Amino acid sequence: MKSHDLRTLGDYAIYLNEKLEAERENSRNKIEFLKRLVHPEDLGHAVSAEVRNLAYQLLINESSE
Repeated sequence: MKSHDLRTLGDYAIYLNEKLEAERENSRNKIEFLKRLVHPEDLGHAVSAEVRNLAYQLLINESSE
């Protein structure tokens, strides 16, 4: 491979890593929000039981993957 090709691959790897880290951060934020929804002392009282149950199911599905 030529140095230009290697540089392009390196730049692409850096770009993909940055995107992956951003997705991980988004995922962590979503999980934290869902945990707040199901926690009765946090946001739990402010949401309906239906929403709380849905958030709980999403958390269960997230942990099983």
